[in-house]
Amino acid sequence: MSDKMPSWEEWNGLKEDQRQYSLYKILDSMDNRLCDRDIRIKRLENRKWIDRFSSGVGGVVGGCLAILGLRGLR
Repeated sequence: MSDKMPSWEEWNGLKEDQRQYSLYKILDSMDNRLCDRDIRIKRLENRKWIDRFSSGVGGVVGGCLAILGLRGLR
């Protein structure tokens, strides 16, 4: 059996301890996927700060270059 829920016919053919183990495998698989998702979300949140900082620096540098460019046109 895989990490998917067994069909009803398979489920009825299982003993109680096999059912418990099947449920355990399914719940463990779901928990692992949720943990992986949480890790990806934390990485995105950390990346958000880097993106915000780099866009702020780019805006300041671009603004300074625009002001210097306008002064050069006079």
